Amino acid sequence: MGYGERGFGINLDPVPPLAAALAAVPAVRAARVLGIADPGSAVTAELTRLLSAGTVDLTPALAAIRLVRDEDELVKALYGYELSWLAQAVVGEKAVPGVTEIELLSAAHAAAQIAHGEPIDFAADLLSGPLTAHVCSPIHIPGTRRIEDGDPVIADIVIGAGYSGDTAETHVVGENREIEQARAALLEILAVCASELRPGVTGSEIFASMQGRVLEAFPGGEMPHHAGHGVSVTAFEDPHMIPSDHIPLENWMLISLEPGIYVPDSHGVRVEASYIVTPDGGMELRHALGAR
Repeated sequence: MGYGERGFGINLDPVPPLAAALAAVPAVRAARVLGIADPGSAVTAELTRLLSAGTVDLTPALAAIRLVRDEDELVKALYGYELSWLAQAVVGEKAVPGVTEIELLSAAHAAAQIAHGEPIDFAADLLSGPLTAHVCSPIHIPGTRRIEDGDPVIADIVIGAGYSGDTAETHVVGENREIEQARAALLEILAVCASELRPGVTGSEIFASMQGRVLEAFPGGEMPHHAGHGVSVTAFEDPHMIPSDHIPLENWMLISLEPGIYVPDSHGVRVEASYIVTPDGGMELRHALGAR
């Protein structure tokens, strides 16, 4: 439905025509009660001025509904997730000595966007060598550093194409046994924590499990970030795998888990994948939906 004047950017107060267009919808015009997701908004105030209907705040109900994914939502999330893995493959292919971080980031973005066929939402951490120790703090962004033989390259890529996909991978340029062994250990921790994604378990419990396993496996290292989070329309949703999140997991929640280890002034390693919560533990999204 269009509303207001033809064109865009010429009306400094677009709320009245938007509210008028909504009020003209037959179901809205005939309603005795309207469920409102943002009861404090200017649109809501104007809409209730135009209508005699009562209102009820749907924010808590919508927040609860948003925690659990329907099958069609999972299919849409899978699409963004596969685009993110496509971008990861490009990083792995093009991460050779001499290439810069910003070139890798740009190549990954371009590949995913071309595959999608139209502009996408794209965000990424992409750091190499000793900068991988600073993926979390202090924050660094991809720049002109040229990758060297033996470098780790951490790429944490979020792609939104309606629903979001979130992945992280540590690519190794050439050979680096220390990084390869750390990555293998994190993948084992990822698998164990994924198996714990069952209804009733809380984000705080998943965090404690992951952090404990990471710090035990890597004495002297640290994991200063969350253990994961929900994924949906955005890539950072409830529930969160952090000490203060006590929301019980439910069937069909979609959770991205991301163990990482960071050695100050040396290197970092991170991996990430997304899982559907089931009574038997988390099922990786691509495997659960029969993706390639």
